[in-house]
Amino acid sequence: FSFAITANAKKPKVVWPKAVLTLKDGTVLNGYLQNDIHFMKKNIYFSETQNGKDVKYKIVDIKSLEVDNALQDGKKRTFILIDEDPTFQYLATVIYKGKHVTGYMQPFAFENTITSRTFTGIPYVAGTTYSGCRSYHYKVDGGKLVYYWMLFEDKKINSKREKYSQKKLLKKIKNKFKDYPAVAEEVEKRGLTAEQIHEDPTILLEILDKSLQ
Repeated sequence: FSFAITANAKKPKVVWPKAVLTLKDGTVLNGYLQNDIHFMKKNIYFSETQNGKDVKYKIVDIKSLEVDNALQDGKKRTFILIDEDPTFQYLATVIYKGKHVTGYMQPFAFENTITSRTFTGIPYVAGTTYSGCRSYHYKVDGGKLVYYWMLFEDKKINSKREKYSQKKLLKKIKNKFKDYPAVAEEVEKRGLTAEQIHEDPTILLEILDKSLQ
């Protein structure tokens, strides 16, 4: 997922995914999610018909949101509100469930504003590009949620961004799993690279879960 928005861009015809929205007050709505899943920072837009008028819902009022083919993999995904930190609430989906460890993934859009200068030298915004990103978090036995990995959905951006030396990678993993040194030890033993972790960040959660059994 990656696209650019310019001042005169025509809206392409969009087929919105089927979705089931459950609100905290118990209301259940069947319909269509009328925004990209990477744009669910504060609100979502939902309609009961494919081309109907959308209604805005605040994510803080949502209990869960089930979306067809949410990650373009043909699978339904259920997003739940993560509200441990009242100042930073977001919708995420469970991507790993072990005996002790639960992993969550939050899709979001990385915004890159392109500025140009007019012939008088005054800068102006020529357009904004958005890149799809995924943020990964884990929780051990109902403890606190911990952020541990982030990647761009565009593999080219990742390969430029994550030219980690093994030393730097291990330092990052030791920091993100500071209460669980077995994770960095196993990564070092297996010789895992940042590229391999990008392919499937839950590999670190599998190692963590196994170390706790």
